[in-house]
Amino acid sequence: MCGMHPARPSLFAKISLRVLLLSAAMSLVLAAPASAAVDCVPTSKAGPAELITACSAIIDQAANSSSDRAAALLVRADANARTSGGLTQALRDIDRAIALDGKNAKAWRLRGDLLREAGGDLSRAAADLSKAIELDPQDAEAYELRGVVYTNQRRLDRALADYDQAIKLKSDYAQAWSDRGVTYYLSGDNEKAIRDLSEALRLDPNRPRSYTNRGAAYKKLGQLDKSVADDGEAIRLDPKVPEYYDNRGLSLAAMGKYDEAIADYDQALRLAPKPNFFTNRGDSYQLKGELGAALSDYEAALKLDPNFAQTYNNRAVLYKKMGQRKKALADYETALKLDPGNDNAAAGRRTMIAEIAKFGDEPRRPLAANSGNGPSFDCATAKREVEKAICADPQLGVLDRQIAETYARVLKVVNKRSAGDLRKTQRDFLTTRNASFGRPGYDLRKVMQDRLQRLNAMES
Repeated sequence: MCGMHPARPSLFAKISLRVLLLSAAMSLVLAAPASAAVDCVPTSKAGPAELITACSAIIDQAANSSSDRAAALLVRADANARTSGGLTQALRDIDRAIALDGKNAKAWRLRGDLLREAGGDLSRAAADLSKAIELDPQDAEAYELRGVVYTNQRRLDRALADYDQAIKLKSDYAQAWSDRGVTYYLSGDNEKAIRDLSEALRLDPNRPRSYTNRGAAYKKLGQLDKSVADDGEAIRLDPKVPEYYDNRGLSLAAMGKYDEAIADYDQALRLAPKPNFFTNRGDSYQLKGELGAALSDYEAALKLDPNFAQTYNNRAVLYKKMGQRKKALADYETALKLDPGNDNAAAGRRTMIAEIAKFGDEPRRPLAANSGNGPSFDCATAKREVEKAICADPQLGVLDRQIAETYARVLKVVNKRSAGDLRKTQRDFLTTRNASFGRPGYDLRKVMQDRLQRLNAMES
């Protein structure tokens, strides 16, 4: 729900192992030295290294009961999971805990959750969580986490059943309401998604991901103002997440507010240069008419991910506008190779094949200078990207011709000194235009309109 392209983060907020370990570690105070017992609890404020040392003291004492050592292993697993490269050791600790106390439901739940978070074997994660539920059928968290696994497997009906049970056991469980809302969204029921996400936010208003996910559901229903507002709230709560800016940018672009959308994509890219952010910004530049800037963004996206099918599709649309039918066809074919089910690319490919058969693979010749309708230069010999963009857009072509003709008229009537100044400003205009085209924020249409306005004022 965070954007329109495949590369995006999990829909579900992480559930801290520290929260889940609370009851598992409480018995430690009965069986260990005072200093170690105080530290080896999930509520300890000690850092991971200190916590690992304290828990190891309990684990290594063979005289301690199996249940106490298992509980300490779970706390140490949490600490290991929070250290760089500690995931493998965390899983080993939980394996040992289960070996010591196979009826510890929380251990099975934690291992299932850790396997899910690690992106490992989801079937194994589901099996562990099912074992946790078998051992403790009243564990709402286990149902919720298994629901997340089923959602990730796109087993949506089973996921919804688990969220239902989690909420039945714990009606104020905001995470379960939020994740059920996401699952309704994925199943296409946006009204139920909004209902559940709204309840999650009522229970816990400080949930930025729930806001942005509800915003995605509002967007599906065409309620773009509400979508923008929800993404804005997500940004207010957590301004460091780039996907929130990208999501708001998509809604703003759908409203035709391309400059505001581009500003959001800029911020998303400052936080994380991802290919989908470049592609989305390129789309706004394209819709705004800044074809060179759009092309630059698409190329930046493909440099980061050469297998991003959507970028090839959208660049093909751009090439079509620029009259470069051969390049458009090649991009549509690449998009289809990467994503055979892309209906837009398939339709675009058919259109390009038909146009090439009718017109050839070069831009149409009526835009040549001698046609009287196109720009002031011959599109057949155009080399610069900015000139190709002008040739591809009839309105820009008219603007270019008007600038050239007005410049020529003014040049004939001004004195020698003014003529020299006018020639210099025209050269500067063209030099800056050629150098700036394609840069983010450069609005070719506006620059050309401003130049024509100044020339018209001089002629008056």
